[in-house]
Amino acid sequence: MGIFRGRKARTAGGAAVSDRDASRADLAALRDFAESRRGVEAWIEPRTSVTQATLLLVAHDGESIRRRVASPQAGHDFARKKLQIPVYDSNLVPIPARKREYDLRKAKGSSSTTSSTPSAPATKTQTPRELRAIMTLESIAGSDPLPSNPSFDDLMRVYRKARKQAHPDRLGGEREKWDTVEDAARALGLPD
Repeated sequence: MGIFRGRKARTAGGAAVSDRDASRADLAALRDFAESRRGVEAWIEPRTSVTQATLLLVAHDGESIRRRVASPQAGHDFARKKLQIPVYDSNLVPIPARKREYDLRKAKGSSSTTSSTPSAPATKTQTPRELRAIMTLESIAGSDPLPSNPSFDDLMRVYRKARKQAHPDRLGGEREKWDTVEDAARALGLPD
């Protein structure tokens, strides 16, 4: 009959637990990434109340890929034995700054390429969806309103503050707020 088929597992705090396990496609994507780039290092990210254990690979230039693994030990063994790359625990060794810098460069580059023709004014008019996303981030972050055409750095500052306020693993954090913050960031093209 399937009455309970659509229900998802939830944590004690009410957050939905991801229901998809690691797959062979995840491991194949990690292997392809490691073989096609140089200077790749791996970070094991432990399971949280919202996500399963993941393996993050970061190349020499900061490009990265993150996929689910069956367990932290399975991810460690896969990176060390199969990929033959150095492996770190993200709780002990921080994820390198080059990854964040790469993500920011990519996000800034994509936002500058979305502007209109060169003869148009330099300021980009925001869509109603982008304006709603900015107001959402401001309200969750509890920050002052941003200027009418906020800079990328202003958006990132408010986005980081909103993520901190809504993170489901923090005391007072809520999964629904977290999803709202992430949807707003996607609407604005902000990196994680």
